[in-house]
Amino acid sequence: MKYFVDLFPLLFILVAGDRHLNANGPFGKRHAVGDEPSPHACDRGSGISTSSKTLTVSNINVSTTTYVSNEQIIITWTSLSNPCVDDFVGIYFVEIDLSAACDYFDYEFVKSGQSQTSWQMTNLRRSLEFRYYSRDRNCFGNYSLIARSPTVQPSNINEPTHVHLAYGDHIDEIYVSYLTNSSDFLPQCQYGLNPSSLNLQKSGTSTTYTASDMCEGKATEWGPQTFIHPGFMHTILLTNLVPSTTYYYRVGTDQHGWSEIYSFRNRPSNKDESVYLIAYGDMGVSPVESGAKSTMDRVAARIQSTNVTCLLHIGDISYARGIGALWDAFMTQLQPVAARVPYMVGIGNHEYDHETGGNKDPSGASGPGGFRPKWGNYGTDSGGECAVPMVRRFHSPSNGNGLFWYSFDVGPIHIIYYSTEHDFRRTSSQYQWIEEDLRSVNRSRTPWLIVGSHRHFYTSESESPTDLIKLMLRLYLEPLFYQYHVDVNLYAHRHSDQSQYKTYRYKTLPLAPSIPDSINQLKEQADQGYLFVMTPLFGESDWVNFYLDWKTAKSDALDIDGGF
Repeated sequence: MKYFVDLFPLLFILVAGDRHLNANGPFGKRHAVGDEPSPHACDRGSGISTSSKTLTVSNINVSTTTYVSNEQIIITWTSLSNPCVDDFVGIYFVEIDLSAACDYFDYEFVKSGQSQTSWQMTNLRRSLEFRYYSRDRNCFGNYSLIARSPTVQPSNINEPTHVHLAYGDHIDEIYVSYLTNSSDFLPQCQYGLNPSSLNLQKSGTSTTYTASDMCEGKATEWGPQTFIHPGFMHTILLTNLVPSTTYYYRVGTDQHGWSEIYSFRNRPSNKDESVYLIAYGDMGVSPVESGAKSTMDRVAARIQSTNVTCLLHIGDISYARGIGALWDAFMTQLQPVAARVPYMVGIGNHEYDHETGGNKDPSGASGPGGFRPKWGNYGTDSGGECAVPMVRRFHSPSNGNGLFWYSFDVGPIHIIYYSTEHDFRRTSSQYQWIEEDLRSVNRSRTPWLIVGSHRHFYTSESESPTDLIKLMLRLYLEPLFYQYHVDVNLYAHRHSDQSQYKTYRYKTLPLAPSIPDSINQLKEQADQGYLFVMTPLFGESDWVNFYLDWKTAKSDALDIDGGF
């Protein structure tokens, strides 16, 4: 029987679509910085309050005063005859002073004649209200409060939210994680083989983080556009799960309530079983990152129609960058897919990069800003988070350095996540771990070998000649991947669709002279220089599917419009 390798002569490269032109709006409002400014005198980056006088205040009507995550609330008001061009409706914690017009979580400019809009709600575990501000002095003065709504609040402040899965150390383990407002009771997961009989139950642990846990900048400052309390993250490790078996589960407690019942299929243990992976990066939150909702909708549809084994998110996860409410919005967006399929994340520059506060860095990197060689262009892209929120929210096998580098098996595939934000030179602990992990792979057990991290080795885009990181990645890691016959290298960071032939040392390699008849012949061709490397660039608007079994490898790329 033939062993098909049609994936490799021409490999698909996935996009990341965000150009960072959009400001943050955790309640479903899109703000394009390039053509739509913040409300007058408001600096969303620092949450500066603007003084204003309070006039006679009318009512904003709301369609409901209680909500669940992702529910739409419709608000209405009496329109002004001549509104200012930068009048806006914002959403606020109720305790925010009425004169603090700029201390909103999100806002929407009011158009002439407009008297209604809808808001996609995110459960921030606090009471909120809507406010309408208009500028006084014929639109040349400060903001004045024109109207406000009744208080709106979650129907259950301890609603189990942000439900997601991840692989544990062993084939029979799955981490189940979720979030609530408090940790008063021991988190629980009820599960079983039948949704009407969740006859098994396990308890877990809880954690949280504060502004003082993070390294610098916005992440360390309390405020609606910076740090807010994230609630408590709960994690339960399910063990003794049967491979390739569907389980049903729910999370919560009797006191706080339970989530809906979800299902997942445990990963296969047999190398002869096929697996289906979806990979992307640089997604962020919709509509702040324009393609995020489309990506999530299509991934959810694929999960409904196909036995998707695992989701791979190769860095730049939420783009929160120190804005706590965006983590809530992202995790709410993620739940419909990550509660059903294990969600394995890698570290990106927008989760980790920082300049100071290194003693709080959960990766244990030395120095105030971690790995910052003179030839690198590592910045402060995490907004000071230095990966703390990501580490507290997500899980991975413990065979490496937490979420920063680790590996796991999925059927016939061994997958290695490594970090391009950390030292990857030959003397580094990460390099030594990667080499040892590569050396220990049993290619009879897992014939396919995939590695992935955030920054790219290659791109056809024009780039600054001062960006030397990709050159150093090729210098230090490409020979290692070549030596151990890595089949696919996944990465993101650059936001464009690309495809290329298999490549080594900046040269495309010739096609295989023949389709191999056996896995041994496949390896022989690799020894002769046929390195099977994929260099994809993932993103908020596109993603790649992989279907792999012992004999077959197939791939397709899906763009924002649904084309292949």
